[in-house]
Amino acid sequence: MSFSAVSRVVRPMRLAALAVLFASACSSVPEKLAYQPESALIDYPQALAEPAAYLGKPVRWSGLIVQTRVQVADSDIEVVYLPLKANGQPVQQEDSPGRFIIRVHGLLDPELYAKGRSISVVGELAASIEGHIGQQSYRYLVVQAKEHLLWPKVKEVEVRYVRDPFDGFGLHP
Repeated sequence: MSFSAVSRVVRPMRLAALAVLFASACSSVPEKLAYQPESALIDYPQALAEPAAYLGKPVRWSGLIVQTRVQVADSDIEVVYLPLKANGQPVQQEDSPGRFIIRVHGLLDPELYAKGRSISVVGELAASIEGHIGQQSYRYLVVQAKEHLLWPKVKEVEVRYVRDPFDGFGLHP
């Protein structure tokens, strides 16, 4: 087989392999948050509308931590719900349809699972609980966590734009 014939066969195969690689890299959640079949996952608005209908059903939710309370055998993480990006991380936005509790067996240090940190969880919807936000009563959806992922802190970087003092004087090529 001539070089050009091999090239015509190999080049499309390489392009197809690259396309699959890029597509899977851009849209996949971390293995820890994976769930199959994804179509079985219940989204937050569905569960909020009819919590009793989805008890024991699988969810994958995310958001920002409000606080972490350590119980006798479990840790409860109060979370402001935010929708998931394709990679499983919460979308940073200014509004939310509500809050939920992530219940994790064992001790989670409230200093690490601190207010403002991003978290994602895969688990099953458990019975709702009554609580308060300030002085107002609130019914929290509860997720019994199978896996959770505390996302790294976002470090703010100050960017300053400095104008080139020689710009416009024709002193550089």
